[in-house]
Amino acid sequence: MKIYRSIGFFLFALLSLRSIGQNIADAKIRNLHGTMVPFSTAVQKDSLILVCFWATTSDASINELNAINANYEKWKAEVPFRMMAVSIDEGKTANKVRPTVNMNEWKFDVFVDIQGELRKALGSNNLPQCMIVKKFELVYEQSGYEAGSENYLIQKLRSLGAGGTKKK
Repeated sequence: MKIYRSIGFFLFALLSLRSIGQNIADAKIRNLHGTMVPFSTAVQKDSLILVCFWATTSDASINELNAINANYEKWKAEVPFRMMAVSIDEGKTANKVRPTVNMNEWKFDVFVDIQGELRKALGSNNLPQCMIVKKFELVYEQSGYEAGSENYLIQKLRSLGAGGTKKK
């Protein structure tokens, strides 16, 4: 009986891993205008995407996004990448996303993962959490935030922008 459970778990894990790239591209997120779009449409032809999961109730998330925003123009001049702040807020707190974005004057694109599809596809379970996706493949992830940790993101973006693809 144990062998059947082991085989079943192995097959489930194998099928899950095989479809991860497909799930990322198909995951639907909502833009600030209320339109649901697949992740693949939102990123269009950009090959290097910084995805930062955040919530309006997480001070660490907002502090991290403000630190990235302060450096965003300089980073964009150095490395061609797309920044996507993806809120995980649901229900009534999802209505606070747009005012939070406006109040902080963020220069990057902001989306809401109202159904949790992108977060699930990328395996995000911490806040704040930043992930770098290159050609629909997760190549780097960083959880939590301390002042200055945004510098690791630009270092990784520089190395990946130069052609690197290894996940560390």
